[in-house]
Amino acid sequence: MAENSSLDAKRAQLRRYADLIVRESGKAVRPYRADGFVNLLNKYGTSKDTSEQYRFVPDAQVPDDLLTMFYEGNGLFAKIIDAPAEEAVKHGFVLSDVSDQKVEDFYQEALEELDFEETMMTALKWARLFGGSIAVMLINDGGALEEPLNWRRIRSIDGIRVFDRSLIQPDYESMFSYDPSDPFRARGSRLGMPERYQVFSKYGSFTVHDSRCLVFQNGILPENATNSIYQFWGEPEYVRLNRAIRDAEIAHGSAPKLLDRSVQAIYKMKDLSMELATEEGEERLLRRLQIIDMARGLMNSIAIDSEGEEYDFRTFQFSGVNDVIGASCNMLSAVSNIPQVILFGQKVGGLGNGDDTSMENWYNYIERNQKRMLKPNIRYLLSVIFQAGLTTGEVDEVPKIKIEFNPLWSMTEAEKADLELKKEQTKLAKAQTAQVYVSMQAIDASEVRKKLADSDEFDVERILDEYEDEDLFLEVATPEEGEGAGGIFEQGGFADYGEGVGVQAHNADPQDGGNAPTAAPAATKLPQDMSDEEVIKKAAHGHIDGLRVDAISNTAPDIRASVGVLVVKDGKILCGVRGEGFAHGQICGPGGHVKAGETYERAAFRETEEEFGISPKELIPLGFGPLEEDTGLTPAVFLCTEYEGEPYSRDGEMKSPVFKGMDELAGGKDNELFRPFASSLEMLEECMAGAEA
Repeated sequence: MAENSSLDAKRAQLRRYADLIVRESGKAVRPYRADGFVNLLNKYGTSKDTSEQYRFVPDAQVPDDLLTMFYEGNGLFAKIIDAPAEEAVKHGFVLSDVSDQKVEDFYQEALEELDFEETMMTALKWARLFGGSIAVMLINDGGALEEPLNWRRIRSIDGIRVFDRSLIQPDYESMFSYDPSDPFRARGSRLGMPERYQVFSKYGSFTVHDSRCLVFQNGILPENATNSIYQFWGEPEYVRLNRAIRDAEIAHGSAPKLLDRSVQAIYKMKDLSMELATEEGEERLLRRLQIIDMARGLMNSIAIDSEGEEYDFRTFQFSGVNDVIGASCNMLSAVSNIPQVILFGQKVGGLGNGDDTSMENWYNYIERNQKRMLKPNIRYLLSVIFQAGLTTGEVDEVPKIKIEFNPLWSMTEAEKADLELKKEQTKLAKAQTAQVYVSMQAIDASEVRKKLADSDEFDVERILDEYEDEDLFLEVATPEEGEGAGGIFEQGGFADYGEGVGVQAHNADPQDGGNAPTAAPAATKLPQDMSDEEVIKKAAHGHIDGLRVDAISNTAPDIRASVGVLVVKDGKILCGVRGEGFAHGQICGPGGHVKAGETYERAAFRETEEEFGISPKELIPLGFGPLEEDTGLTPAVFLCTEYEGEPYSRDGEMKSPVFKGMDELAGGKDNELFRPFASSLEMLEECMAGAEA
C-alpha cells in the first residue's frame, strides 16, 4: 500500500514537471530534450532561448537635461541634429508670383533684419533635439503677448525669439475649443492646437498666444503615445537614434583596442606552476618579466635563459572588423536619413553606399522637412511682414505668398552639357514631326512659324487643337445647306431664338415627351420657364434680350489687372475663407491678380485651379466689376457652371470651401465678404433680375 502511494506521488511530480516544461517552452517550439548539453549550454527550447523569446523592450524615458548634455558632448549626435536643419535653410527661397523688385527688396530686407536664417535653423535644431520648439514673434499691434494678434493694427515685427519644447507648457484645455466662426481669434483652422503657450525661461516666464508663434513639430505621434510629453510635439531624434549611435561608437572605439591585441607575447618557463606555489615565486616571476621587457625596450632585444625559458609573439588577423564598422555606420545612416559621406565625411563601407541613391534620399528628406516645418511658418511670417508694410505704406498691397525653395544641389558642367544635348534632341524631334505634318498638308507652315515666334517651345498637337470644327469640316454645314442666310447658322441667330413662342408650344415637346416647359430643350425655353442655373448661363452668353454682355478682351492686360470667378452648382456659389495675408478671414470665391503676359481667361482658369483644385470646362465672361478703392483694381468677372474635380483647399490660400446660396451670402455681415467678391455677386444678381424681367 505504501509502495503504491509513493509511486503515485512520483507520477504526479513528473506530470507537474511536464506541465512546467510545456508552459516554459511552448508546445509548438520543439520536443523537450533531456540531455544536459542542449539545455545547459545553449538553452534551446527553454524560456532563455533568445531565438524564440525575442521581444522589443523600450528604453527608459530620456530626461531633457540628458538631451542637452548629449548634444553638447557628443560631436556625432550634434552633427545629426544640425546637418538637416542647416541644409533646409541655407539655400533660401523665393516668392514665385512676385515680380515687383520693390516688393522683393522689402521682404528680403525685413528677413535680414530679423536674422531669419539663423532663427529658422535654431528652431529646426531644437525641434529635432527636443521634439518641438516655438518662435515667438514680437509684433507691434498694440496688444500683449497673451492676446490674439490684431491683424488690422500690425505696424512692425521687432524680433523673433526661439524656445525649445523643454521650456514650454501648452494650454491643452484649449486644444479642441477653437471657434471657427471667429476667424480673427487665431490663424486658420487650429483645431487640435493649443490657443496659448506658457514659456518658463530662466530669463523670465510669460504666456503667448498661438497667433504670435511659429510652431515647429518634429513629426506626429499616435494619440496613445507612451510618453505624453512628446505627444503634441513629436519625438526627439535621440530616442530613435541612441542605439544606432551607441553601436557605431562602440564599433569605432573597439577597432584600436583590437589592434593592441592583434600581437600577443608568449613567455614559457620551466616549472612555472611550481615556482608560483612558493611564497616568493610570484614576485620573482614578475621581476623576471620586467627585466625581459626592459631589455626589449632598451636594446630592442630579449635576453632569456638558454634552458627553461622561451619567448615568442603570436599575431592575430581580424578580417571582419571593417565589415562590422561599415554595418553599424550604415545602420546609423539609415535611421538618421543622413548619407555616410555627409555624416562621416567619406564612405565607410558596407551596404547602401551608392552616392546617387543616398544623396537623392538625403535631398528628399530635406524637402520633406521644408514642406512640413518651414513652409507654413515662412508663409505666416511673411503675412505678418507684408501686413506691417501695408500699414506703414512700404508696400501697396499684400502679394500672393507662394513659396518655392531654391534647389538643394547644382548640376555639374557635364550634367549641364548632357541636359542641353537632350533639349536639342527634343527640338529636333519636334521639328521633324512638324515637317511631316506640313508635308501631309495637315497644318500650314505659317502656323509653325507663328508658334515659333511666340515661343521656342511648340507642340504640333496643340496647333491642331486650335483649329475650330468649322475650319476642319467646312463641307459639313454651311448656310446654303442649312437654314439659309437668316437661319440658325447666322452669327448671333440664337439671341432671338424662342421669341414669340408660348408656353403651350413647350408642353408638347416631342424630344423628351414632357408635358411642362421644364422638359423643353434649354435653347427653346422662355426666361420664365428656365431654372436659375439656366438663366445665369444664358444671360452670361448674351442669349437673353437686354442682357447681352460685352466680351472681355483676351489680349494681355495690365500687370495690375485681376479676375474673379463665380462657380455655380445647383444654384449655389462656391466660396471659401481667405487664409493668412490681406483680407484674412473674409469670404471669397476664386480670383486674384493677372500675371504679366497672361490673358484674363487664362488667369481665371489658373486661380480657380490653384485655390480650389477644380478645372473649369468653360469660363463665361460677365464683364468688369466696379473699381475697388482698397485695391485699386477693376476685376474681370467670369461665370463657371461646368468643371472637373471636387473643390478643396489646394494651396492653403482659400480654406473651408463650400457652396452657399445667394440668400446665405446676402444675409452675412458686410465685413465678412471680400469686397470684389461682393461686387461680382451684385453683377450676377443684375443678370438674373434682367432675365426674369
